[in-house]
Amino acid sequence: MKILVTDYEHRTGEHCASTALRNLLHFHGVEISEPMIVGLSGGLGFAYLRGADWNPTRLFHGRTLTLEADFCRNAGIPFEDRLEPDDERAWIAVRDRIDSGLPVMISTDTFYLGYHRTQSHFPGHRAVVVGYDADAGEVYLADRKFERYQTCRFDELRRSRNADDHPQRCWNQFGDFTGEVKLGRPLIDAIRSALRLNGRGLLTRADETVVGTGGMRALAADFSDWQHLDDWSWAARFGYQVIVQRGAGGSFFRSLYADFLAEAAGIVPAIGSAGLPQRMAGIAGRWRDLAALLKEQSERARCAPELFARAGVMMGELAEEEESFFRELRPLVSNDDAWDAARRVPAAAGGRSLKTR
Repeated sequence: MKILVTDYEHRTGEHCASTALRNLLHFHGVEISEPMIVGLSGGLGFAYLRGADWNPTRLFHGRTLTLEADFCRNAGIPFEDRLEPDDERAWIAVRDRIDSGLPVMISTDTFYLGYHRTQSHFPGHRAVVVGYDADAGEVYLADRKFERYQTCRFDELRRSRNADDHPQRCWNQFGDFTGEVKLGRPLIDAIRSALRLNGRGLLTRADETVVGTGGMRALAADFSDWQHLDDWSWAARFGYQVIVQRGAGGSFFRSLYADFLAEAAGIVPAIGSAGLPQRMAGIAGRWRDLAALLKEQSERARCAPELFARAGVMMGELAEEEESFFRELRPLVSNDDAWDAARRVPAAAGGRSLKTR
């Protein structure tokens, strides 16, 4: 018997999690843009990871790991992300929600989902379960870049949610709303706290850390040593892909954040007066420049050490730019007059960014 959630509208987007959240909120009658979700989460981030058992052995990522929960917490929307180590209980939890007419956001590793046609692991990819057919042994997923619902077998879904043959497991993570779905605080307040949250998350001081601007500096110092890796080409290729592909909005999430700032400037004019959207768009462009360099390296038959050295310089410059951006943002976030002035704008444009049907 085929069970399918009715009235769920799937729209494609730039990033898996923010696309899923936007569409889930729409299902519950709340309209909000994908860039606003990324921005309100304080989701701009950086992490540099190294591991001999990883594939590739060096990788980095540009968003926070808790984007989904942070967005809902900051926006005052009741939401819970859960882990369930038991595969059968994990499926029953999702199935029961589908049976009650509710779509469910899950975490997957795209390597195990045949319709992705990929040979590389990418755990943590978010999709929305919208139905299943128990007789056919199939599940229906709404997935970011695919316009139509995708079909996978029960065993594919199970492995993608909790496979034990890769160092990173998804542990059957799934999330849904736990109460009335609405904005639980004024949008202007959510924007202000999100800017403050993102600054705290990125401005890490220790060069040896793996996250924030400290992690960026650690990678900048380490890039030249990538020439000695057995998988130097794949590490460079994956780095290029993570910046401009793989759901990063084309610019390591920075272009999405620039769009958030442009939208927020319609609510808080001081954000636009300070030129923040344009400045972040410029940072996004420099991430694309780094991606092009890594792509060039990955396509060479032999490693060119000077390209990794240049990548290190570019990464160091990006660390300085992003640190400067968020340090200079602090006075604006702390300026009560700027935010009070925004509150006096008629109907504070917030209705254009988030509303309930």
